[in-house]
Amino acid sequence: MKKKLKLFITTAITFMKEKKPESSIDSSITPTLKRFAEMFIIVLILLDIILLTIITFIPVSPEIYTLIVYFDLIVVLIIIPDFINKLLKSKDKKEFLKANWTDIIGMVPEILAPQVGFLFRYFRLIRIVSLFKKEIAHAFEFLHKTRIDYGFFIVILILFSGSMALFLVEKGVNSNIHSLTDALWFTLVTITTVGYGDISPKTDIGKVIAAIIMFTGIGFMGFLTATITSKLVERSEEEEEKTIHDKLDKLQLEMDELKELIKGK
Repeated sequence: MKKKLKLFITTAITFMKEKKPESSIDSSITPTLKRFAEMFIIVLILLDIILLTIITFIPVSPEIYTLIVYFDLIVVLIIIPDFINKLLKSKDKKEFLKANWTDIIGMVPEILAPQVGFLFRYFRLIRIVSLFKKEIAHAFEFLHKTRIDYGFFIVILILFSGSMALFLVEKGVNSNIHSLTDALWFTLVTITTVGYGDISPKTDIGKVIAAIIMFTGIGFMGFLTATITSKLVERSEEEEEKTIHDKLDKLQLEMDELKELIKGK
């Protein structure tokens, strides 16, 4: 298998180094098609990681394990030519390798390192993060501008501090709370306003803590809904205003042309 993989890589490098005419297929590929190809590879990587994670923690039959391992090999054999193609097209190959060294580690297939392969596969996630780094940056910028990040911080703070406090006051009194996990489950269910009812506080202090958790959850959900709605309305108004301005500019241009035409006569 190692010899076959080496032969495949050598063939791919030779193919990439061949000079192609200006009318080559690569020059005719549209940005949309390139984006589609990139997204296809991302989907394969995600599916591969999910399958490999499943066989790590869940026992499967030898047949299914073999299929997943060979699927991983196919994904790697797709990733390698794509990586080589980008490397050869980069202006500074050394800088490219420095910026994408994690891709090289992530290209180690499960079949070559079954014992430690689970460590390598997660390096492929960095490629996905780097692909969507602009979108991620915009998301963080949106969270900061709308102060939703502070809301998340408060919710997380209440989630863990409320769970700890509830466990301390309900332990030994509430038959449904035996561990910190039970308290965390109650806090999570309450703060998300789901309320299954399988666990409820028995002490007065526990009820006060539960009330604080409830109001925090309700307040955050209301704040989140209002903020997102406000941003959607604002964006819609901006687009409508831009459309009106474009129409006015076009109308002004037509009027100027008409004036020039009248003057010419």
